[in-house]
Amino acid sequence: MKSGFKIMDSDMHLREPQDLWEEYMEPEWRDQAPKIVSSPARSSAMVLLDGKILKGYPPTYRGGIFNATRIDAEIAEARERGFDASSQLWAMDREGIDVAALYPSIGLGIMMREEINPRLAAAIARAYNNWLYDFCKRDPKRLKGVAMISLHDVAEARKEARRAVTELGFVGVFARPEPLRSLAWHSRYFDTLWAELEELGVPIGFHSAAASGELPQAGDRFGEDLLLRHICGHPMENMLAMVDVICGGVLERHPKLKVAFLECTSGWVSFWLHRMDKAIEKSRSASITKMRPSEYFRRQCWISTEAERELPMIVELLGDDNIVYSTDYPHGDSEFPHAIDEFLELKAVAPESKRKILWDNCARLYRLE
Repeated sequence: MKSGFKIMDSDMHLREPQDLWEEYMEPEWRDQAPKIVSSPARSSAMVLLDGKILKGYPPTYRGGIFNATRIDAEIAEARERGFDASSQLWAMDREGIDVAALYPSIGLGIMMREEINPRLAAAIARAYNNWLYDFCKRDPKRLKGVAMISLHDVAEARKEARRAVTELGFVGVFARPEPLRSLAWHSRYFDTLWAELEELGVPIGFHSAAASGELPQAGDRFGEDLLLRHICGHPMENMLAMVDVICGGVLERHPKLKVAFLECTSGWVSFWLHRMDKAIEKSRSASITKMRPSEYFRRQCWISTEAERELPMIVELLGDDNIVYSTDYPHGDSEFPHAIDEFLELKAVAPESKRKILWDNCARLYRLE
């Protein structure tokens, strides 16, 4: 808690230990376990999968996207502890966070290779989730797991989502907004997963990453220029996913599905919803949606923010019920340990709106009320 506000981070990151998959993979799959072949303390950790480096950072790249001198000093204690659960709680205490929904770092890219054996991909997800369960046991009231699922086989994704929620106590699942095999999210292939998440009452959190994985992504034209890729990838891939699930009819068919668009800033969302509304309104095609896209968003979607100067405008245009907060700890562009201070300094955002964004909306998203 800080300045009288109870705070939940909608998207706090972990640094996975170097031996995670080697330690947690089931015996049947252990010889095929992903290997982190450079230190997880580096932002440029490489993952060896099926005998090949998972593309992302070029092998010669060791600098990270951002000048991390400041945050490297701030997280030195966490790094010394190997970014273990105690260091995660230390960081939460230092920032003023009461509860955190936990997302991976390396794990954001590990499923982004199309030709993985679907059974191996499912085993990789189970191993990560079992490790995360043990990580959260340090303080399960404050550390909330968000599950990795493999979409190489949607039946396996459904099964793991159910196990993660009902047996491990996780509060959601995550996926990259860039779909495998260029398969649109509104494809009927995913309907059984959406139905499963509706029944479980947990969200899917879409979270991109500039340098992880091998699938087509906004910013590909910039090649290995990771800064330009980062600027494009996070918001633009979520913009595409939002059009897909809303205008493609996913939220019409699955009215209880909850969708979060994370680490993509929120300044664009009002314009994007307006554009969708107008396109649907003027289209000659028979729409598969019965409501305006902005109405589906208000009913079923959340978007994360940091200390954005545009936030007062977004609150005025969109309201304050669908916005959640994130620090992006411990990544290079995080303002840790002053991220929440910067948010609280937004004088044009009313205290009641801050209260919703810092706690109420996130608690509703992850079913913590």
